[in-house]
Amino acid sequence: MAVNQETFDLGSEPALPARLERERIHFNKVAIRNFPPDLVMPLWSVRRYEHPSAETSFPLEYAFYLLGDVRGRTIVDLGCGDGLNTVILASLGARVIAIDISDKSLETTSNRVWANRIEKNVLVVHGDAAAIPVEDGRVDGVLCSSLLRHVDCVAAARQIRRILKPGGVASFVEQVNGPVWLAKVRSFLPRPEHVIDDERPLTLKQVCSVSRAVGSPGRSRKFMLTSRILDRLGLRHISAMQKSHMMDSWILRRFAFARALASPLVWEARKER
Repeated sequence: MAVNQETFDLGSEPALPARLERERIHFNKVAIRNFPPDLVMPLWSVRRYEHPSAETSFPLEYAFYLLGDVRGRTIVDLGCGDGLNTVILASLGARVIAIDISDKSLETTSNRVWANRIEKNVLVVHGDAAAIPVEDGRVDGVLCSSLLRHVDCVAAARQIRRILKPGGVASFVEQVNGPVWLAKVRSFLPRPEHVIDDERPLTLKQVCSVSRAVGSPGRSRKFMLTSRILDRLGLRHISAMQKSHMMDSWILRRFAFARALASPLVWEARKER
């Protein structure tokens, strides 16, 4: 499996539908603005995702916990963005199919893959979640982070089910809505630059619909309280964010009422055997 450079040549492709073109342009701008200065991922950063705890304070670690051991398995990184998760998966021994609607994001992913010398384990594909360009029943797992709120989430879930092998698992990380008053408070905070105007957090009803469309729901946890505020304010210093995540985890374990305010939700859905 190798990085597919041809996916970057979009000049000969037919015009994209309005939604896809809007998202492609938006995420191309985000990819250019947020181009990572250091593409090489240190080994210690990869290792934290190798055997994450079920009690981890960090949502992405929990998403990897739900995926399980990826060594030797074929995993789709759906909505791969800048390729960070792709590199982690491939570095842990997975065969990765990295898919995104943004050609600039795929270019960054490709550069990151080559910089980390894992190109033999990665296939980069330009595609949409509504028509995932992967054969039926081909993959063992799907990692889907911060994508479903941009698309028809149930249609995407049906596509995920189609490409999963029997018993395959999908691990999701998505913002979910909370109380109405909380949404009003958030409206006064700066909007993160990666947010599209018409995107909305998922409802819990949509989360259930996604899980049923894939197969059956599994484990789930909510994350982030104070860390959401820091993120909104642009205060993303690593040390401060780590401490904030750990404090949020402590609060959410001890006070059930706080979970209604937390987001994102990380959950799994599994295709039946």
